[in-house]
Amino acid sequence: MPLDLDGLAILKAILSAPDAFPDIGGEAARAARTLVVRQLKTKTLPLAGLRRVYEVLGHEVFTLVVDDLAEAEARSLVARFDPRHPDGRTAPAHWLRRQVVALAGGAGPSTGGEIPKTARPSPSAAAPAVRAIGSPAFTARWDGKNHDPRPRKVKRKIGD
Repeated sequence: MPLDLDGLAILKAILSAPDAFPDIGGEAARAARTLVVRQLKTKTLPLAGLRRVYEVLGHEVFTLVVDDLAEAEARSLVARFDPRHPDGRTAPAHWLRRQVVALAGGAGPSTGGEIPKTARPSPSAAAPAVRAIGSPAFTARWDGKNHDPRPRKVKRKIGD
């Protein structure tokens, strides 16, 4: 049975001696960004946790990570940490990213307004999923006859 590795200990070792790992600098940056984004997207991360990540990374690094978020990711973060903000649903991507950084930096969420409810269709009202097994290609039956066209014979010239 393989032993479980302590990933954080390995990352600390890599960070303590970067000269021993010169060829993985780019991969380390991508992995670090991926880990931070994954932590931000967890549903259990409270606003205090977001602020703690901001505090650990610092303003500049946190802003660079947030600037690289997709619009949908930034919108979901704003909707979770500041659900009453009136511009949260319609704002452009750059505003959403700035709002995430502001909330992480200590700005309080909006207190006025209501949390907008999105209408979700009930499961029975949703259209049934089309399954491949029910498609006409899968319901065909073989009648015992070969319906494929016969292959053509290629005429060869003598001397070729």
